[in-house]
Amino acid sequence: MKLSPTSLICLMVAVCVFTACDDLTRFSYENYSCQPRQTALYEISVGKLRQGAMANVQFASKLVQAEITLLTKDEIIMETDGVRLIANRQTGSTKIFIGNTYEKVSCVVDKFKM
Repeated sequence: MKLSPTSLICLMVAVCVFTACDDLTRFSYENYSCQPRQTALYEISVGKLRQGAMANVQFASKLVQAEITLLTKDEIIMETDGVRLIANRQTGSTKIFIGNTYEKVSCVVDKFKM
């Protein structure tokens, strides 16, 4: 079977398009379930993975929204009303800064992309 040059080019373009579909996602989220300690951080839910988006942060006494100030392949930095969170996207380890208090909490990362 012999392919014409036009058919071969179309086939190559189609392969390139379909292999690049990993970047085309309708939605994705990351959820961090934490073991509460001194700061009583229970969960971080990130619905939109982009800088400037808001993440829901559940503490024992309240639910707050934190702005994502930095998003890299390895970490997410979120800030709200004197609270700064730095979550490692691979291990789930989360650093919490509240005023003069610092705590490192272990969290389990759950990622979903569609």
